[in-house]
Amino acid sequence: MLNLIAFSILAFATLAGALNCVTADNVVHAAYWLLACAVAAAGLVWFLGAEYIAVMQLLVYAGAVGILVVFTVMVTHRSYADAQRPLKVSVPSLAITAALFALLSFGILSSQQLASLTRPTTPMQLADFGAQLFSPTDGWTLAFEIASLVLTVALIAAVWWSRDTDGNADEDADEDGDGDD
Repeated sequence: MLNLIAFSILAFATLAGALNCVTADNVVHAAYWLLACAVAAAGLVWFLGAEYIAVMQLLVYAGAVGILVVFTVMVTHRSYADAQRPLKVSVPSLAITAALFALLSFGILSSQQLASLTRPTTPMQLADFGAQLFSPTDGWTLAFEIASLVLTVALIAAVWWSRDTDGNADEDADEDGDGDD
């Protein structure tokens, strides 16, 4: 019963962090909510019995990506107004999100494989886990490659978002107008 309560709290924290990340009007606050969501998701994975994946979730997403996002956002902002973003609700994106959620829910609930899953009787050794994880035939190599592409796109988006759109970065640095910085 205690595990169910803890799992429910972590599930709620993950959903609340994700929702607050998307709806926060301050970009720095959104980055912190993303960090909270990653930590809560690692807790969920821990409760599911995948301790190694939970630790990797903490190290990679909460430790590296989350902190990188926070520092990137804080370093690239030139004023308080840069950190604010308007909340724009798009009806087509809400419809696509609802349709995707319904499709995934239907697929998960109608899957017969979930009912037949059982926990292994003996834990897998780390070397065997690594061999299976990076196996070219049935491993997770493709998922890691896709994750690396997503992280690269996120980095490019952060650089694009922080660029000077007015083209007057040199004019802002030279306040007295004499050409000396």
